[in-house]
Amino acid sequence: MARKIARRQFLKYSALGTIGAAFSAVQGCSSFSLQNKRQKRPNIVMYISDDHGIDFVGCYGNKDVRTPNIDALAGDGMLFANVYAASPTCAPSRSVLWTGLYPAHNGCMKNHTICRPDITALPTYLGQVGYRVVLVHKYHAKPRKEVFNFEHIQAGLPRKPKHHRKYRREGLNPKDVDKFLAELPKEQPETPLCLIVADSSPHVTWEPNKIYDPAKLQLPPFIVDTKLTRKAMANYYQDITTMDKRVGEVRSMLKKYGFEDNTLFIYTSDQGSEWPHSKWTLYDAGIRVPFIAVWPGKIKPASVCDAMISFVDITPTFIDIAGGHRPKGSDGKSFLNVLFGKAKTFRKCIYASHTADGNMNVFPQRCVRDIRYKYILNLEPERTWTTHFTKVAGIPESHKQVWDTWVEKAGTDPQAAKIVDINQKHPPEELYDTQADTYELNNIADKPENRPILLKMRENLKKWLADQGETMPDSLF
Repeated sequence: MARKIARRQFLKYSALGTIGAAFSAVQGCSSFSLQNKRQKRPNIVMYISDDHGIDFVGCYGNKDVRTPNIDALAGDGMLFANVYAASPTCAPSRSVLWTGLYPAHNGCMKNHTICRPDITALPTYLGQVGYRVVLVHKYHAKPRKEVFNFEHIQAGLPRKPKHHRKYRREGLNPKDVDKFLAELPKEQPETPLCLIVADSSPHVTWEPNKIYDPAKLQLPPFIVDTKLTRKAMANYYQDITTMDKRVGEVRSMLKKYGFEDNTLFIYTSDQGSEWPHSKWTLYDAGIRVPFIAVWPGKIKPASVCDAMISFVDITPTFIDIAGGHRPKGSDGKSFLNVLFGKAKTFRKCIYASHTADGNMNVFPQRCVRDIRYKYILNLEPERTWTTHFTKVAGIPESHKQVWDTWVEKAGTDPQAAKIVDINQKHPPEELYDTQADTYELNNIADKPENRPILLKMRENLKKWLADQGETMPDSLF
């Protein structure tokens, strides 16, 4: 499986897209007056999935998974190769996304915890400049009343009680999106819309596979190849393909109700997949996410952007598009010039943190990554790592059932043993050359020739930690 995006493969998928008609609209970075309704401000629609890793999208190089609707987005707009979540779990990642603040600044450092009640988030920022801000389905950000005061539409598919947790029917119900768009107030056509469509797929439990041959799937090298692994991966792919269909349905609805032209449409995910070495970690498989933006007449179709973007930059960019100003104290900044093709670079590096997930995944990490190297600091290296995937039983063809087959194979297979070992043991410092080692499987922190790079990256992270109100413990070195 190719981690880097092949231009030839991207061009193949770009043919699936259709270039929207050009339109006359106010530039996102221009100022405006709420009293001046002559210029129609752009709508913003973001479709955010749950646990969709960048390695599992057709237009990002996966030749097995079927994602025709997401691939069509890449043909119609700009595919971003280097967008990073600031945390690899749901609540911290989404809290960063909607506030423009890193976890230490917004207060949501652990999963399933709440932000500080005295901060401001996207609904208020855009509401202040006249936008209607609506979130459909998955919330996973608190407190709602004080901070994340989205207009909320619960649009989940019903569970099947007979199946209990075995295979429950989860995900977004597109019919609720259609109903909302159809009922938008006709008397306020000038009110711009920010619509967040938050799917809960492909989070576990995964849909039973119907279309994939498990034996033919090409597995990424951080996955141990067992029969049960392949069966689970086929289920994951099935869930992705079903979710991809909903992406296409939502786009069709936007077109039906006249939202296609004057609208920025973004597809992304909150973090990486729920596999080992991915979610709950700061490896690229955990924090590097698919991100595709379509805006007819504004964003060049079939384009690829290599600029480094962080999730802290999303809210400032949306505010910029809406005509507002960057909030004081924001950790992020607008990348509107990147969207418009006026700039090819943005950040020199990105930062991310993982603190815990309640009583699970309690293995704090911090990292800094530039375009080539990544430095990870493990704050509790003495622990043997466990995650939901290694400990949680009862999810069929997933999690502990699969992990146990990895451990069994590790007893006789050196490569399997290596993968199990790097998932369980983490030294104080990790350093990776992501150009030579795209899946971050070979830690080069202890190589003498890499000492200058290590010290430079360590110092960079130390300064960022200080800005976050944290300190780098010297006892680890």
